[in-house]
Amino acid sequence: MKHFVTLFEKTENFHLIKDVGQIPYLMHHYFGYDSMVVTYQNSHCYSYLEDEVKGLKLKFIPKIKLERYSLSALCYLFFNAKKIDILHLFHHREKTYLNFLMYKWRNPNGIAFLKSDMGFDSLQKHNGLVPKKRPKYRVRQWLFERVFPKLDIVSIETEDAYNYLCTRYPEYTKKFFFMPNGVNFDRMYSLAPLRKFEEKENIILTVGRIGAPEKNNEMFLSAIEKLDLHDWKVIIIGPIEKHFEANIDLFYQKNPHLKEKVVFTGAIYDRKTLFEWYARSKIFCFTSIEESFGFVLIEAMTYADYVVTTSISSANEITNFQQAGMIIEDEEALTHNLNALMQDTEQLRKVGEIAANRAKESYSWTTILQSLHNLITKI
Repeated sequence: MKHFVTLFEKTENFHLIKDVGQIPYLMHHYFGYDSMVVTYQNSHCYSYLEDEVKGLKLKFIPKIKLERYSLSALCYLFFNAKKIDILHLFHHREKTYLNFLMYKWRNPNGIAFLKSDMGFDSLQKHNGLVPKKRPKYRVRQWLFERVFPKLDIVSIETEDAYNYLCTRYPEYTKKFFFMPNGVNFDRMYSLAPLRKFEEKENIILTVGRIGAPEKNNEMFLSAIEKLDLHDWKVIIIGPIEKHFEANIDLFYQKNPHLKEKVVFTGAIYDRKTLFEWYARSKIFCFTSIEESFGFVLIEAMTYADYVVTTSISSANEITNFQQAGMIIEDEEALTHNLNALMQDTEQLRKVGEIAANRAKESYSWTTILQSLHNLITKI
């Protein structure tokens, strides 16, 4: 049995249902790996271990740091690297590269797997994985040049980013692996079955960290003010940033008639309840300024929601160039198109069905991780 270790010191309970937890868990569930997440203890309770990722192990290490660097992670790898067949890390950071150097020093035959989270826009902006011309990145560049030849798998979330990196670093093409994020369809549908269009409700849904600068919820609220909602509701799910509470209060002061129509639920941690909202809704709206990968778009498409999204780097790929959704550029376009869609039942039905099929064909963890497993067995 191969030992698969995801080292992610910031793991909280919610990370277990994201790629941090889902990749090692499903590698265990589908392919029999002995999977473990190594982390600091950041949550009082990791309740998802009991149901969502049952069988996944969690290993807590002490928080010993020297400025930005985790000495505890390096110590863990020093003593345990030889027992790890696949080491899975995230992000292009100095500490990530140092952890891989330690792992490969102690276990030269181990498989080093880096999950890159950089989107196409960021790669273009930096002219690669590390901005060479900025002095503060000199250490990262030095480490990059020594670590990258030792890596076995570097996964990329979008096709644009994958193609760019193969051109930018032709000497490392064999290491690059196109691996989008996915969803566990069996689990999602067991908690909240996919509904027929006739069973859905007139709901516009958004999910995320409400008020976080990159989420651009200000534009969403401004557009809502201009919508003719009639018998529609807007449901806004997610933890609310403290500073954004004033924006919500002002919104209701200006629009008292929308108090029953626009509902902020706060964070919903119960998976069944969250998926039921996706299943009930007809439109999913996403107004982020920047995202490496719009994971919630995939969840919404899984439930045949019509996706309306800003032009984040993965938008064209996820929506298959707007065949499975719509990409808007500004508030005016958002307002105009939402007003039109609320009156176009046939378009909502048709594109919703395309979206659900698109999600199942391209973003199933089962298929994605089968490819990863196949790659590992060849190394």
